[in-house]
Amino acid sequence: MRARQILKIISFLPFGVYVYFSLAGKLLYELNPLFLIAGPVLAAVGLMVTRNLWLFALAVAASNAAVQLTGGVSSQLFFFYFLLLFVEGLRTSTWRYFAAAGAVLVLETGSALFHLGENAFPFGNLAAFAAFTAILYLFLRREQKRSTALAKDLEKERAKYYWIDPLTAPRSERLNALREERYSLDADVLYKRFVEFTFASLEVDTVALFLICGKDVLQLVAICSKSEKASEDVTLAMGEGLVGYLAREGKPALLTDLGADSGRLGYYAGEVEVSSLATAPVQREETNYGILVADARRRLTSYEQGFLIQVAALIAGDIELAAAYEERHREAMRFSGLYELAGNLLVGVSRDELIDRSFELVRELFAPDAIGFARLKQGEGAEVLRYEGGEDFANGFRFEAERSLVAMAAKHKGFLKQRDMSKPGLYRLGPGEKAPSNCTFFGIGFGEDAATQGVLWLEKEQVDAYSEREGKILGFAATLLSAAFLRVRYQEELARLARLDGLTGLLNHRTFQEELEKHMKESATLALFIIDLDLFKKVNDTYGHPVGDMVLAKVAEVIKDKGIAARYGGEEFALIVPNITSQQILGRGEEVLAGIRRAEVKIREGTIKFTASVGAAFYPTDFKTREDLIRAADAALYQAKTGGRDRLALAGKDILESR
Repeated sequence: MRARQILKIISFLPFGVYVYFSLAGKLLYELNPLFLIAGPVLAAVGLMVTRNLWLFALAVAASNAAVQLTGGVSSQLFFFYFLLLFVEGLRTSTWRYFAAAGAVLVLETGSALFHLGENAFPFGNLAAFAAFTAILYLFLRREQKRSTALAKDLEKERAKYYWIDPLTAPRSERLNALREERYSLDADVLYKRFVEFTFASLEVDTVALFLICGKDVLQLVAICSKSEKASEDVTLAMGEGLVGYLAREGKPALLTDLGADSGRLGYYAGEVEVSSLATAPVQREETNYGILVADARRRLTSYEQGFLIQVAALIAGDIELAAAYEERHREAMRFSGLYELAGNLLVGVSRDELIDRSFELVRELFAPDAIGFARLKQGEGAEVLRYEGGEDFANGFRFEAERSLVAMAAKHKGFLKQRDMSKPGLYRLGPGEKAPSNCTFFGIGFGEDAATQGVLWLEKEQVDAYSEREGKILGFAATLLSAAFLRVRYQEELARLARLDGLTGLLNHRTFQEELEKHMKESATLALFIIDLDLFKKVNDTYGHPVGDMVLAKVAEVIKDKGIAARYGGEEFALIVPNITSQQILGRGEEVLAGIRRAEVKIREGTIKFTASVGAAFYPTDFKTREDLIRAADAALYQAKTGGRDRLALAGKDILESR
C-alpha cells in the first residue's frame, strides 16, 4: 500500500472516531451538560458570520455532539438543530441545507439504533424533525422567490427616476429612523428636492408638500417660499381649512381668485397677498398620501397645474418606492428578531420570562400601541396573563370568550386581523370589557399543550395597520413560541418528578432533606416523625415484591395529608409537621398509627393488614440542627421497634403504646 493511501486513510480516522463517540454518546460524559451549550451557541454565531464549508461542518458536528451527550432526540438542546437549519437555509445554497438536515437525521437515527436496547426507537421525534425540515424549506424557498421578485420590481421602479437618487442615507440611519417611526433622513431630503424643483420651475410664491400621518392628520414635510411668514412646522386635520378640505377631496384644484380664502391656507403665520392656488393630490391608484400645493400673487394657469400634477405623481411613486425599501429593512429587522427569539428559547426560562421576551421582540418588530397575552383553557374561558399599553385589563382578568376576538384567534389557523375593532359587537375577550382605544386587532394563537391555547395579540391605533405579510412573520414567531411553551411545560414536569418518589408519589429522600432544612429555618417549631413498617420483609417474602409495593403505596396514601410526607428509604417514611406544639406531637403520632392499622390491601389470597413503628423528635426545644433531629428521631424509632412495635416513641422519653 502506498504511503499516500495510508495518509489518506489516517486523515479519515478522526471523522470515524467522532461518528463512534457521537452515536455512543460517551465522549466527555463526566462533563456538566450545561457546559455543552457553548458548542451549539458558538456554532450558530459562526454560521451567522461566515459561509465557509468546513466551519459549517464543524458547526453541525459541535451541535450534534452537544445534543448526543445530553440525551439525543430527547435533549433540551435538540432545538439548536432548527436554528442552524434556519440560518443555513437563509444564507447559503439548498444542497447545504439538505446536507445538514440529512446529517442530523443519520446521526440521530444511528444514535437511537446504538441505544435501542436501552430506549424505545424515537419514530415520532425523528418524523417531526423531518416534517419541520420540509416545512421550513418551503417557507424559505417562498421567501427567496418573493425577495427576488421584489428586488426586480424595485429596480424597474427606480429606473424611472434616474434624474434623482433617492434613499442615499446610510443603512444604519435608515434602520434607526424605522425604529423611531419617523421619516428617514434621505426621504426628507428627497421631498425638499421635489419642492425646490417645483418652486424654481413654476416661479411661484410658495410650494408646500403635506403628507398624511397618523389618523386623518396632514403634516407639512417640505416648504419653499418667498414669504417670511411661511411656517415650517404645520399640522392640519383632514378637512381643516382650505388645504385640509382639498386634501380630503383628493382631486386637483385650481383657484384663481382666492380673495378672503387666502387666510385659510394654514401654512402662513399672518396675512399674505396671494390671489391664486393650484393643488394636486399625491396619490397612486386608490392610496392617498397627501397634497402638493403652489400659490402665487399672479394668476396660475392650467399648464402650471398640469406640471404640479406630474410632480405629485412622481412623489407618490417615490413614496411607494421608499416604502418598499423600508419594508425590506423591516423584514431584515424582523428576521433578526426571530433569530434572537430562537436563541432565547434555547435557554432555561420560566413562563413569565418567556412572555417578557416575547413582548420585547413584538415591540421591536411591529411597534404596537398595546400588546396582550391570554391563555384559554378548556372549560375555563380566557385569562389575561399580561397586557401592556393601557389599563383595559389587569393580570388574571377573565371573561367568557365565546364571542371574543381572542377566542377566534385561538381557533383560527394562522393569524387573525380585525381592521377596526371599535365597531359595536366586537370584543377582545367578551361583553362587559372597556371599549378599546385602538382600532386594529392583530392576533395569533398557538398550542401550549393539548388542553391550553395561548394567544398573543397586538393593537394599533390606526385602522388596518398590519399587512398579510406581517401576519406570516407573526405566525412564524408563534410557531417558535409554541415550541418554547411546550419545552417550559416539560421542564416544569421534569422538575416536579425529580422531587418525587416514583412508587409512592411522596417527596424523595433528597427533597425531604431540603424541605426539612427549609422549614427548620422558617418555622418556630417543628416535629419530625420517622415511620417504619413492622415485619415488612415477611410481606415481601410471603406475597412477593409487587404486593409489597402495594403496601408501601397504601401507607403513603395514609400519611400524605398528615404533614409534609416523604419516602425516607425502603419501607421507611418521614413526616415533617411545622408549627406544632410539643403537646400536639402525641396526637399526630396516634393519628398516623391508627390510620396505618385501619389500612388494608386486598389481593387474591385475601386481605393484608399491617402496622408500623414511629419515632418522633421536636425542634427546637430538644434538637437544634437537622442532623441531630434526624438522629434523635431514628433513635426513638429504634426504641419503638425494640419495645414491641406498633407504637410511638418520643425522643428522650419513654415508649408510648397505642391500641
